[in-house]
Amino acid sequence: MNLKKLCTTALASAAMLLCASVSHAQAPQIVAVGSSGVFSNITIAMLAGDPITGTSTTCGTKLWTAGAAIAQGIDARNGSIPAEGGTIAVVWDNDTTPTTVCAYLSVDSVVGQRLFFGQAATGDATLNLTSAALTTAGANKVAFVTDTATTGLPSAVYSLLNGQHFNIAFTDIRPEDGQMAYGRAACNRSSVTDETCFGYGPLGGIGTSILSSYSQTSSQVVAFSISGTDPFTGLPIPGYKTINVGADPIVIFYNKTDTAAGGLGALLPTNINHTTVTSLWSGLIGVNDQLVGYQTGSPKALHVVAREPMSGTYNTFEWQMVHTRDSHGGDYGQEYNFGPTPAQCFTPPSTATYVPPTVSCANPMNVTGSGGATYGGFRTRAIGTGEEVNAVNSANNPNSLGYAFWGLGTFGGKSNIKYMTLDGVDPIYPSYSTNGGSFPNCTGAINLGTFSCTGPLPTFDNVKNGNYRNWSMIRAAVYNSYTPPTSGPSVTTLIQATQDQSHVNIPDFVPAIYCANAACTSTVDGMPAFRSHYPVSGKSANNGTASGFCASDQTAPNCVEEGGDVAGVAFLDIQDQDYFNLTGNEFLTWIQ
Repeated sequence: MNLKKLCTTALASAAMLLCASVSHAQAPQIVAVGSSGVFSNITIAMLAGDPITGTSTTCGTKLWTAGAAIAQGIDARNGSIPAEGGTIAVVWDNDTTPTTVCAYLSVDSVVGQRLFFGQAATGDATLNLTSAALTTAGANKVAFVTDTATTGLPSAVYSLLNGQHFNIAFTDIRPEDGQMAYGRAACNRSSVTDETCFGYGPLGGIGTSILSSYSQTSSQVVAFSISGTDPFTGLPIPGYKTINVGADPIVIFYNKTDTAAGGLGALLPTNINHTTVTSLWSGLIGVNDQLVGYQTGSPKALHVVAREPMSGTYNTFEWQMVHTRDSHGGDYGQEYNFGPTPAQCFTPPSTATYVPPTVSCANPMNVTGSGGATYGGFRTRAIGTGEEVNAVNSANNPNSLGYAFWGLGTFGGKSNIKYMTLDGVDPIYPSYSTNGGSFPNCTGAINLGTFSCTGPLPTFDNVKNGNYRNWSMIRAAVYNSYTPPTSGPSVTTLIQATQDQSHVNIPDFVPAIYCANAACTSTVDGMPAFRSHYPVSGKSANNGTASGFCASDQTAPNCVEEGGDVAGVAFLDIQDQDYFNLTGNEFLTWIQ
């Protein structure tokens, strides 16, 4: 068959795939999966480039986004593993002859780790786009940018991207902690007060779906490994490294719509202590008086919204707030006093209305606290950052509380919620008086030149100095075998553009490193604090700060970071470096 004639005349998808393999072998350069915590900023960096080096675009000027019905990650290690739907952003340079294509599928952090590390015969998981992508207009799923594809994803881009393996995973927690999170979620539970196992297993196989209380979405528990061999296929897990992207604080917030006596909208609490967080999210307490610390005269039950154990947000909140040594020795957690059965006691609506359920249930979660419906409050589950924030922001959920990683697009325009300091420390400003618990609001689109903000933008002073307790370092995981493309953006180019965007334009996190000049001949250590690492999931502990190499070049061979840190105590880099220079040791295994 004449290949030239086929490429110029055929319209079938198979032909497009064949043409793409010949003409555009370099693309796609980036096929990412993982955390929603950097989804917006990564997409903006793909589209708008690096504001410090002056690069106008990283991947192109074309954008198309879609939801979980169109985009999924396919884990081919076992035919019974469900597809993992997620929000996707695709950026490219040319509709008909694309040479640069980048994509990011946003899912839970631990799910993203599993899709990246799980090894089938052909490698890790693949990105699947349904044929609806070709005819469905961009859904504007990313804050502060506007989709350009108004009639669907171009077929040339679709053919290049569909079925490709992921080559980078973004995660809110280290892979070692993600592996621990999977094991904790999947292992058999001895009782409803067992905080070492949750019972969503079986361990080592395809487990139980963790259901949303508000919509028909779920988080699937499936086995994976980060080293050794794969639990399904027995194939070796490739060696990998992690690159620090930036530190993101978790913000604790509440619904303020109830302005009647005793309502949180009337009380307007400004602070929450971490021991109160432990008690509320484990169901030990749940009334307004216990939150504000005095008798209000009008007790009202609080509605506490948790995330799912496959979420990096959940695990950061769990190990820094709820299941901690200084909160009753770590006896409690967000799964305390209920288990995964009986399942499906009620069916949430297909489209979330955020009306609290009335049926008591374990999965989906709807659990009354120790004090009963009046004094114990109740706990429910949201799947994903968007659902968590929308559930608490809803007028249907007065006196509710939630938590989420900070993001301009996540919280901007959410008029029904207000955030609190934690132990008197503000997560995004120097002090609470800067903006009184309100969020800055940004509107418009960067790619249309209409982006603008009202209210002071975050400076993250108390994250940088280690005083704010509840934060995590977002990482990128890449295989040691990764080779940068000969043309188009590399993984490190994209990460640097993302960090520089956060430093200059979109303060969604504290960049670990950002360029010091337009040529980026030197960089600045943007995050001078770290968390103590510890051995876990078969990995040793190394903070990655003592040698100093990680602060200046995270891709250097002598930059070694290993072990978990989601439960670690925060230190300043200089403290670890000086301690190492004096003693040859690091601040390891300091657990919160």
